[in-house]
Amino acid sequence: MDEQAFWYIIASCMEDGDSIDEKLASLKQLLIAMPDEDLIAFQEMIDHMMMQAYRWGLWGAAHIMMGGCSDEMFEHFRAGLIMKGKDVYEAAVVEPDTLAEVGEIAECEDLLYLACEVYEDRNDDGAIYDRFHEEAKVTPDGDSFDEHDTRYLKQEYPRLWEIYCAEQV
Repeated sequence: MDEQAFWYIIASCMEDGDSIDEKLASLKQLLIAMPDEDLIAFQEMIDHMMMQAYRWGLWGAAHIMMGGCSDEMFEHFRAGLIMKGKDVYEAAVVEPDTLAEVGEIAECEDLLYLACEVYEDRNDDGAIYDRFHEEAKVTPDGDSFDEHDTRYLKQEYPRLWEIYCAEQV
């Protein structure tokens, strides 16, 4: 599965329902209809997109938007970012402050395991990760940030700061 096919699948489920749960239910139905090879490829793409978004700059944006962001919260945030679609995802990876135009990013832990669950239900085993699992980065790409350095956060994320933090100063 290439990125174009992956994003087409994500876009297809984005049209169904307003809540993240409705979109995930729609995605699950699409995944159920796929052969095992495509399920595995879909999971590979999820892993790839999660690693591609594992960046300090994006973590800083999540920190501002969520009022703090642990590593687990950041993982779920990145999954929610994927569920926003290709354009939002790609813009945010390059320039995280563009998330000011998007609104809330729902944490979406279930996306991380949905293809695995469909595969396991169908095959009665969890061998999807035996086939492939992208090597995880130890630390995010880019320069880390000090979550208490409000001057830095305001400078790096001016639009997000204005929306989420302006009243704090």
